[in-house]
Parts: sequence; C-alpha cells; structure tokens
Amino acid sequence: CLMIMMRTSYDQRCAFTARQQAGLPRVVPQVRTCRKLNVRNIGVCVRAAGFWERLLGSFNGSNSEVASADVLARNKLRSSSLELLQLLCDSKAPDLARIEELLDELAGAEGQPFSEDSLGGGPWVVRYTRGKPLLWNLTYNTGRLLNSRNRAAQEFDPATRSAVNLLEINGPDILVEAYGTYEPVDESSVTPKTIRAKISSGRLFLRSWELPLPISGTGYFDVVYMDEVLRVFRSDGRFAVQVRADKFQSHE
Repeated sequence: CLMIMMRTSYDQRCAFTARQQAGLPRVVPQVRTCRKLNVRNIGVCVRAAGFWERLLGSFNGSNSEVASADVLARNKLRSSSLELLQLLCDSKAPDLARIEELLDELAGAEGQPFSEDSLGGGPWVVRYTRGKPLLWNLTYNTGRLLNSRNRAAQEFDPATRSAVNLLEINGPDILVEAYGTYEPVDESSVTPKTIRAKISSGRLFLRSWELPLPISGTGYFDVVYMDEVLRVFRSDGRFAVQVRADKFQSHE
C-alpha cells in the first residue's frame, strides 16, 4: 500500500503570506511515502479491496447467474448422456421411447464447446440411429438383422485427420474397412460442428482373405453432441449415436 502525497504547483511565498495574514502557522508541503505497512494501512487496503469487490460484483452479478445456468445445463446434458449410454449398452430389451427422448435432448443442445481432439480416442461403436442408415453410419441395430454380432464403428485421428470406417457383415468373420480423411469446414468452436469426410479406398477382410474395394466419395456430417464416452452425429436428417469402444465393452 504505497501512498504518495504529490506537491502541487503554487507560489509558496503567496501561500505563506496568506496564512500569516489569517493568523495560521506556516505549513510546508511535503512528499510522504508510506513504505511500511502498519495496521492502519492494512485496514485501509482491505476495506478498499472489499469495496471494489462489492462494486464489481454488482455489475457482474448477471454474468455469474449466466455462468451458473450454463453449468446446470451442461450437468443435465451429462446426466442424459450417461443414461443414454446405459440404455444403449443394456443387454435387455431397450426402452426405445426413452432413447428417443434422450436423443432429442442431446441433439438439440446447440452451442456446446467443441474440441477436435475429442473426435479421437476410438474406435467409436455405432449403437443407435434414427433414419435410413448408410454405409458410413450403418447401425448396430440394422446389423442385428443379419447377425447379432455385427458392429459398425468409426475411428478418427486428429493428429493426421485420417478416418477409418469399420463394418462387420457376418460378425467378425467378414469386415469392410473404408479409409479416408476428414476436416472441419470452419473455425467454429461450438456445436453443431460440420465435418467434411472423404473416403478414398477400402478393403474387404474375409477370414484369411484380404481384397481391395473401389470405395470413394465425399460426405458431410454435423457433430451435435460429444463428450468423452458418447457422441451424436447428424447427416441429412439422420442421426447416429456412437459410444467409445472401451466404454461400450465395460457396460456389456
């Protein structure tokens, strides 16, 4: 707490004469520096700090309320994500009505933080879709029509921006892999985040056989929700819910 009393510019002779005429003692202006913190100075500093905190708090009160509302909203989304994860990984008959409700809630949560690094950490297993499935996001439920062991998954590498799509056709005995790249279409850091994906080649694995596939094409999808265990993609009005493979296995 450094207090400096600065000397102002005035004529000391006039000031001295005026004080003599008024019968007052002469006062010599001084520069005083409080370099030692005593109890009185500390009290002044503390009271001043408290005053400014209260003053600033009166202006920032609305911001604090907004921040608290954001935290509550994110916690609710997190709770919905965990419930959806449990339902999708449950071996019993799924509650499709509740799954649809939770999907609507997550898909409508626009403006959530997006980080490209969160696209990695896969593979991510497709567990549920709404709408006619495509090869890119063929669902586990659709695969069950052929074989209950069929799975579809995706794996992205943010470091190289490479993409791999995996699709089982007859369980793990027949596997199709499609290889390509991806890139965000803009610099936005919130959802929904549009991603451009380009497939350039593919391979068919049939037990010990491996055959190249002439697969190519470009597509777009939106990341409408994502956290460390579950994410929701949207493409042409269709939705795909994916679960990180290690989390999916731990819930089986």
